[in-house]
Amino acid sequence: MTWQDRRSDSPSQQPYPNPQHLRFATMSSQANPNFLPPQAPAGVKYHRIDFATSDPPLPEFKDQFAAVIDDVFTQEECNELIRLAEASTLTPQSTTPVWERAMINIGNGKQALATDTRNCGRIIYDAPELAEKILNRLMPFFQEFQINRLENRPLVTGLTGRNKTFELTRLNERLRFLKYEGGEYFRSHWDAFYTTPDRKETSYYTVHLYLNGDGQQDFQELMREQARMEKCKGNVNLDVGGKLLGGATSFLPRFEEQERQLRVFPKTGSVLVFQQNNLLHSGDSVVRGTKYTMRTDIMYQQL
Repeated sequence: MTWQDRRSDSPSQQPYPNPQHLRFATMSSQANPNFLPPQAPAGVKYHRIDFATSDPPLPEFKDQFAAVIDDVFTQEECNELIRLAEASTLTPQSTTPVWERAMINIGNGKQALATDTRNCGRIIYDAPELAEKILNRLMPFFQEFQINRLENRPLVTGLTGRNKTFELTRLNERLRFLKYEGGEYFRSHWDAFYTTPDRKETSYYTVHLYLNGDGQQDFQELMREQARMEKCKGNVNLDVGGKLLGGATSFLPRFEEQERQLRVFPKTGSVLVFQQNNLLHSGDSVVRGTKYTMRTDIMYQQL
């Protein structure tokens, strides 16, 4: 396995991973029926990332798609999503939420723990109704970005999708909640397409919902704390309850150019959506505080 392998927490070709790494929705983790109405809160702002003019510019990605939808979920909704995910791990024998170590796909439906590449906690929460509610909230923005229907978009679908049309069907109900603290990270990788076992649906976009964070960060402070963390090698982030610093989703043109990164900082209730094909990115180290995010996929079916 090399750095060029695609790494993702998308589901494998098998319908489910090892049961010990999976938590299903249970009665104790059901949301209020009125939770997550379709209407977004007031004040939502959204934009497509223009990689040609971004800071820094990444002209290599000028034809690739990524977009940010700010404040599309409320603080209370984000808190409830975390609560639901944690509640799904509870059992009569254990009343403490369990964040298992996130793994990477290594092919043939298998996963492996590789903390040199990916180091964070994860809850896998299968919740079709919740995924539908999240999609209903986001669909107007997907339509605005014209990603609800893909017509002859080989840069998104790969060459196998040339001259074909795909229609958005749903969000993947396998919601992956991620928790980063203590210098944890996800090194540079590409997200892999996920194809359902019946081969009828394939994912082409990733959705990241940031469940906490204040958005833009002090870059000088971040660089200073990262340098300190690199020297420490041990207790790099003791203040896990502090204000979040680090944890950006960073796009970079190639592995060899780690210094040229476009960072999207976590902001409570905001969503980052981007194509999975050939868009290299990473989850930067969290140097202070704790980062919570939820990841899923936009699924499509060929017409």
